Amino acid sequence: MAQPVGSAAYDLSLFESKKAPVVALKPNKKVKRQEKRRSRLQMFLSACTVVATIGIALFVMSLLIVSRVRLTEMNEQLSEMQESLGVLQSENVRLNTELCGIASAEKVEAYAEAHGLQKTEFHQIEYFTVDGGDRIETPEATSDGFFASVWSAIVSIF
Repeated sequence: MAQPVGSAAYDLSLFESKKAPVVALKPNKKVKRQEKRRSRLQMFLSACTVVATIGIALFVMSLLIVSRVRLTEMNEQLSEMQESLGVLQSENVRLNTELCGIASAEKVEAYAEAHGLQKTEFHQIEYFTVDGGDRIETPEATSDGFFASVWSAIVSIF
């Protein structure tokens, strides 16, 4: 059937894109090799990342465990030292009490009397005064010099 002259404007098939036939290309060996190498490298890097992550996690966990063990040991040492400090403080109090008992005035007097000592009486005390005030006279030193003093020191040694 013939189309009328004026119907060409209404034919929408003229505006449709024409699909080109798909042609299968042969695979490029060089590109295929590069893709294999890239995929192997990617697998290697991802495996290394997983191993490194696991290693870091194990390291951190082991550090946590070691620090907890060390903290527990230090707490035990601290409690032992606090106990020994308490014992030593009580021993110090006991020894100070014993020292005060031994060094009391009555005990000292009793010890002195047992060994024949007596208290001084007022007539036994003698006071002396110094005429001339608070001064000291020293004899003048003769200065022979450094070498002479060293020589005299050496001679006096031998």
